[in-house]
Amino acid sequence: MSNSNIVRHEKSCYLNPDNIRMCAVCGKPIKDYKNSKGTCSHSCANTMFRSGINHGNWKEDNYTTTCFYYHKRECVVCGEKFIVEVHHFDENHSNNEPSNLIPMCPTHHQYWHSGYKYLIEDIVIEYRNKYIKVLSRSSSGKDMRLSIS
Repeated sequence: MSNSNIVRHEKSCYLNPDNIRMCAVCGKPIKDYKNSKGTCSHSCANTMFRSGINHGNWKEDNYTTTCFYYHKRECVVCGEKFIVEVHHFDENHSNNEPSNLIPMCPTHHQYWHSGYKYLIEDIVIEYRNKYIKVLSRSSSGKDMRLSIS
């Protein structure tokens, strides 16, 4: 390689400090920094542009989609991860605000709507209050997922 080719390469190389752009998803340097829209690979682009609100099939009015976008997909009482329902805390099925949606397994959801509500009420209320507190500290509320502790 001639000296002029090396200089040209160094000038346009993605590792040149003047050219480095980091991937918004994984933080690695973007090789195709001139044409990239902020990601380093197809996988990162799919994560950034095809998930959550950016996904073509996102339905804002679907309360389960909203719940599992903002909350971890596990029962707040027992941690069940395979079969999880969504409980509307205020019993108003038109209120699909993330703070009103509580992920619960079918058993504990049934407890809530029966005479056994007292067994899980404190846990559910504590989870919701913790979520509201974390949400109030966040600017967007996005990625403020809580897990049971």
